[in-house]
Amino acid sequence: MDAFGKRKGGGRRAAERQVAPLVAIFTTTTRSHGATLKDISRTGARLHGCDLPQKGADFILTVEGVRVFGSVVWSKDGECGVAFDGPLPAADFEFLRHRVAASRGLSPDLKAAQEGWELGVAR
Repeated sequence: MDAFGKRKGGGRRAAERQVAPLVAIFTTTTRSHGATLKDISRTGARLHGCDLPQKGADFILTVEGVRVFGSVVWSKDGECGVAFDGPLPAADFEFLRHRVAASRGLSPDLKAAQEGWELGVAR
C-alpha cells in the first residue's frame, strides 16, 4: 500500500505515519461523505474515495470516533491529502494506531462489517 509523503529522509513531513485502511467520514458545510483513510499522521492524512472534496476545502474528518478539523492540500485521481488545523493529540493518534493494527489485512468493507458486529448493529 502506498504511503502519504515520505517516511524517511527528504520528505516535507517529519510526523510518524500509520498506514490505515479505516473508514473515514468527512463533513463539509454542505454534506457528509464516506472515504477510506489510506494513512494518517499527527499532522495530516490521505483519503481515497469517490467525490472527495477539492483542494482548499475545509472540513471535519471523523475516524473511529476521533474528530479533527482540516483542509485539503491536494486532490488527484480519487485521493486527497489533508492537513489538520493543529496536530492530532497524542492520545488520539495512539488510539488510531491501535485501531490500524487491529484492522490490518481487512478490506474497508470487511472492517465496516466487523465494526457493525462489534457495535451490535449488524445481523
